[in-house]
Amino acid sequence: MSVESLEADYLVVGAGAMGMAFSDEILAQQPDARIVLADRHARAGGHWNDAYSYVSLHQPAAYYGVNSEKLGSGGAALASRAEVLSYYERVLRKLCGTGRLEHFPMCEYQGDGSFRSIVQPERSYRVEVRKKTVDATYMNVQVPSMRPPAYQVSPGVAVVPPNELPRVREAPSGYVVIGAGKTAMDAVLFLLDQGVEPGHIRWIMPNDAWLLDRAQIQPGRMTDGALGSPMQVFAESRSLKEVFTLLESNQRVLRLDERVWPTKYRCATVTLEELDQLRRLEQVVRMGRVVRIEPGEIVLEQGSIPTDAGQLHVDCTADGLAKREVRPVFEGAKITLQSLFMCQQVFSAAVIARVESLDEDEKTKNELCQVVPHPEFSRDFIAAMAVGMENIRRWGLKFGRWLRGSRLFMAHHEPLHKLLLAGLRDRRHLPAAAENLGRILEQEFGSPERAAGSQAAPKQNPE
Repeated sequence: MSVESLEADYLVVGAGAMGMAFSDEILAQQPDARIVLADRHARAGGHWNDAYSYVSLHQPAAYYGVNSEKLGSGGAALASRAEVLSYYERVLRKLCGTGRLEHFPMCEYQGDGSFRSIVQPERSYRVEVRKKTVDATYMNVQVPSMRPPAYQVSPGVAVVPPNELPRVREAPSGYVVIGAGKTAMDAVLFLLDQGVEPGHIRWIMPNDAWLLDRAQIQPGRMTDGALGSPMQVFAESRSLKEVFTLLESNQRVLRLDERVWPTKYRCATVTLEELDQLRRLEQVVRMGRVVRIEPGEIVLEQGSIPTDAGQLHVDCTADGLAKREVRPVFEGAKITLQSLFMCQQVFSAAVIARVESLDEDEKTKNELCQVVPHPEFSRDFIAAMAVGMENIRRWGLKFGRWLRGSRLFMAHHEPLHKLLLAGLRDRRHLPAAAENLGRILEQEFGSPERAAGSQAAPKQNPE
């Protein structure tokens, strides 16, 4: 076995969205830094390589990618899978072209600075890391094609990931979409777009979730005072239910069925037109998660429903935004990339690179990088907002000019006069918002201190 010796300031494990955003910013901040970038995929882009062909960004392209390169037409565009992969290929060529980044595709990291080729296992590499090893895989983004269903599937039952829908060549007797997240919504919308009648689709939805109106998170709309800022919402709300009631009244959040009070919040976005399409489905099954699928029956946590061999079951249950145990971002010679602002992973990775480049001790760096776990339950929205807003306040004091200039930061795309007006409005609401936020965190988590990183499921509301 041959072991090739390499040297680098940073060994970045994972060439997905976070690894690319971190690498791009490190090269910008440290003109002499050298990076070795290793990834198990053949191309940069991480889970985008495994996603279904009809997926697109769920947020504006303006906020996605790396700081140094605009994605597609930018702005409010929702880049397709093909566009995203092409973008990362172009960015990787640019970073490699600096002569300061070496990319090693189809390699498996083995720890302790070593990785091995997947396609030629006798070829191994050992990196002498001068500064830090960066784990860009910790968030563990998964799509359904990357793993089997988490429930039992009997022989003879057709269960496929959403990737297979464009390849259907013989119409099944019906479609059963399993999952309540954005992937399931994409699968339902794809089927409807192809002309499948709503009556031929059953949607198994274990839990309802609050949805974001995509129109309200477009560049130039984030500081629209007419729709009520988060600070104003907190100032006027004394409970979690009041928060979401007010957000819904301002169209900041939406729900699929007005008769069902959602218990989840996963940052999923839809347009009002997409929501109208989803509401065409009448066969929405709310009986918990699937336990197993048998030839004639789907067994769920709260009962069962019939199925048959002619049905095509579409598994959309992979957790693309799984909640992970919170780790210190900076830990000796290791950096673990995690989210620092709610559901903004690539921006967070760029911030971590900026903080890494500061002349500060580890304690200070971690204070600047308080982790914001991906939300799952409705109450997690409150905790994520509290920590995220505090992070932004600290970044503004420490490197405000960089923050304003970062294209991955939502506020970068807001006109300066609107930011100033929003800041003045929020200042009026700050005392009441801080008091109510503390009260709600105490109600939901027991104390504000326990809210950050909490993994426990909340009590179920009776609504």
